[in-house]
Amino acid sequence: MSKSVTAMEARKNFGNLLDQVALREEEVIIERAGKPLARLVNVNSPSSGGQLDFRDIGKLPNDIWEVR
Repeated sequence: MSKSVTAMEARKNFGNLLDQVALREEEVIIERAGKPLARLVNVNSPSSGGQLDFRDIGKLPNDIWEVR
């Protein structure tokens, strides 16, 4: 299930949003000026597939740095 919140709501309620994502496995879309900016998902969720892990820069594909 997906839920949309404004950037200001996300800022004010970040802890609650984390609980919704972690415990209820919900997806939260963060919007600014009515346009989607970011998606907050559980790290173990199947919908989070294709994520890049920036913790180890050596594992990142070289093409992510190219301007598209």
